[in-house]
Amino acid sequence: MNSFGKINRYYKTHNLLIENFSYLAFLQIFLLAYPLITYPYLVDVLGKELYGVILSAQMLASYASLFIDFGSNFVCAKHVSINREDKNKLSEILSNVLAIRLVLFVVFLVIYVLIAFWVPIYREYMWIFVLTYGFCTNDLLFPQFFFQGLERMKLISIINVATKIVMVMLIFLFVKTKEDCLLVPIIYSIGYFVGGIISLYEIVYKMNIKLIKPSLNSAMIYLKDSSSIFATDLVCTIKDKLSYLLVGTFVGMSDVVIYDLGLKLHGIAAKPYMLICTVMFPRLAKNKNIRQLKLIMLISFFLTLAIIVVANVFLEKIVIFFLHEECDLFPLRLFLVGPLVLSVSYVISNNLFVAFGYNKYMFISILVTTFVYVLCLITVFITGHMNTVMSFISIALISYSAELVYRLLMAKKIISKEKSKKIHEDVITYS
Repeated sequence: MNSFGKINRYYKTHNLLIENFSYLAFLQIFLLAYPLITYPYLVDVLGKELYGVILSAQMLASYASLFIDFGSNFVCAKHVSINREDKNKLSEILSNVLAIRLVLFVVFLVIYVLIAFWVPIYREYMWIFVLTYGFCTNDLLFPQFFFQGLERMKLISIINVATKIVMVMLIFLFVKTKEDCLLVPIIYSIGYFVGGIISLYEIVYKMNIKLIKPSLNSAMIYLKDSSSIFATDLVCTIKDKLSYLLVGTFVGMSDVVIYDLGLKLHGIAAKPYMLICTVMFPRLAKNKNIRQLKLIMLISFFLTLAIIVVANVFLEKIVIFFLHEECDLFPLRLFLVGPLVLSVSYVISNNLFVAFGYNKYMFISILVTTFVYVLCLITVFITGHMNTVMSFISIALISYSAELVYRLLMAKKIISKEKSKKIHEDVITYS
């Protein structure tokens, strides 16, 4: 009874935190799972070649999305949280962030179209690429930073899940043949646009936050404040997503589908340790407990290992279910080694470097990985091995391994420093 009372008190004390995390976890799992619902259907209806084109267009649009967001979802959430009681300040934040996004949306529309026109294989499917840019309306209109700052993750989850369920239903209803390929980006673009409009309606009419004329000085402050996060995101995206586009250009559009399936399996295996790190981050940031950090690292590693073993056992059936045909499983099996390496690397980065206040090491580690990635890419290009999926998977694994080695070396240094600091503090306390 006493234990139940403690649990009840804990829940009441941390009710909002638990609720927000629950909605965030549910949303992340849903966002990971929902593309898999239409995956086998679209491969079957459109064929691997055409679906590979659509996936390449989506990946190119994701680069534009990164610039349109400019790191605001993380940094501006902090400004909203600090000024949550000041509606005038909230109006200023919202209006300026949306204004910056609008300018960037127009600028990168031009750049996006020029790239699609410049690459011959993209130019052949120009309308698919142009319509896919509509995905970016999500980053233009959906103010995730605002809801996050106000700790209203429930509303984000409801809007996201509802719009995506409708989009999935429309895909199954209207996409019946290869001739319907343009409907795929149209349906998704309209869905993202509607989701953004609904979210703004909630803010403007339900929360009474007005949209005001943006100020250039204020806009520059938010842009500058978000620049460090944006730089980190940009480096990570170049490293993680460039191979996606290169596979389509040098190997073939049908191979993009195989590479994409590998990435999705990679994402599923990675999600548990990412959620563990998210949950434990505040506690580690507060108590800086090295023993707790090591325990998280072990749990993340062995949980990821278990998921990878299960995935490998059923991999043949998974491939047939999603691709409707057999393929060489070795590249996918090799791809699944990635999450195992990252399960340790990610914990060190987020729950040691950031939580303990050594942010510079996280950014340096990303630069090290990017340098290794580019070096491998140049080597593969010079040696004429750009025409196989295996080359790009090998590059990814070498990059992840280089990142892990650097982070382990820095982790050893930081842990030694933290232990010395702890001993020194204990000596002062007892003396």
